[in-house]
Amino acid sequence: MHEIRIEAVKVKQNMETYAQRSIRHCIEMIAPFELPEKQEEGGQLPFYEFMLSLYQEMYQRPEEYLVFPKPYEDYMAKLKEQETRVKKEKEHTTNARESTLRNTFQQAIQFYALYLYRVGLKSKGIDARSGAMLLAKEDYAEVLAQMDRIHESQYHAARYEVLAKRGMRVSENGDTVHIFHEKCPQMMAGIEYFCKAPDSKYKWMNFLRLDFKNAYAPIPTVDDICKTLSPESAEIVKKLEECLADLKIKTKIKPLRGIVSDFQWKVEYACKGKNICGFYADRDYFMLCIYFNHFQNITAFAETLYQEDGGMFAWFKEQFSERLCKCPNNRRVYFGSEPRRICGLSNRAEIVNPGEEDVDKALYLLKKRLEGISVATDRRK
Repeated sequence: MHEIRIEAVKVKQNMETYAQRSIRHCIEMIAPFELPEKQEEGGQLPFYEFMLSLYQEMYQRPEEYLVFPKPYEDYMAKLKEQETRVKKEKEHTTNARESTLRNTFQQAIQFYALYLYRVGLKSKGIDARSGAMLLAKEDYAEVLAQMDRIHESQYHAARYEVLAKRGMRVSENGDTVHIFHEKCPQMMAGIEYFCKAPDSKYKWMNFLRLDFKNAYAPIPTVDDICKTLSPESAEIVKKLEECLADLKIKTKIKPLRGIVSDFQWKVEYACKGKNICGFYADRDYFMLCIYFNHFQNITAFAETLYQEDGGMFAWFKEQFSERLCKCPNNRRVYFGSEPRRICGLSNRAEIVNPGEEDVDKALYLLKKRLEGISVATDRRK
């Protein structure tokens, strides 16, 4: 089911807008439908199918869901004409207008999930007879007020109408608000399943990803992440973890605050309290990182490589982007006699979309880096 639903929207036409790319990213980041062992299905599948079909239809017809790609596309086209967009990777630039336009359509994409999540958090329970979710009238008013704080609130009435066309109903009975799905009343139990899970930093992420299997788990697994990646990226992760198999490793997974484009998985592996490697990934992108914890460790490691293997040294040098910003964390490292400015907050090699040969070289250097950690204490910031 997981692979079928991904391919159903993987059109990636040349005319795909950035907003459509973000919607596609949402679908690709959704977990396969799985329940924990011994958990009986009770409204989870209808909610999963409801949200999945919502994103699929939104991708085909974004304007009908009050997602407007044109303002962002027009602005970016204008920037391209003026040749004022980010000039070089070495320069840090911030375009407030671009950021606002992007946030606007991304918030519109996630409006429907956010509304249902907030409704679920305020739920007082499910009516056994009708399947309706019950909220106190003042709590529902608070949900609506919260929704009005995001961009383009003038379209919210139309967005609620979209949900109504898809079968969602809201009614009042005295001081209680009833929210239910007209054709599939058990769906509300699927929403409540997520929202009644213990509070954790992954709770919102699990809801967005429709990750029923991990809704009550303390943390998702790297295997769960790999199910959303391309086979090639998943294979890199497998090789990386095999490289670390003999070490006492702590895996740290950063929770996603959104699943539109620009939100990628961030996974770090730590040994003896220090990050040693990790990756950033989604279905279209993969960056493997080797951490050095201090900029002087990069210089020392480069010097060793320079003496031992000129070819590996040259490859290693290319994995550090030069940063010429004037921020206080900018640092100078040396590759042989060549100085280079890097970000002193990361102090890492970044291997972007590596091929098979790049992966082999990166893992070779990682093993060498780990050997160095075992015989010496790295400098701390």
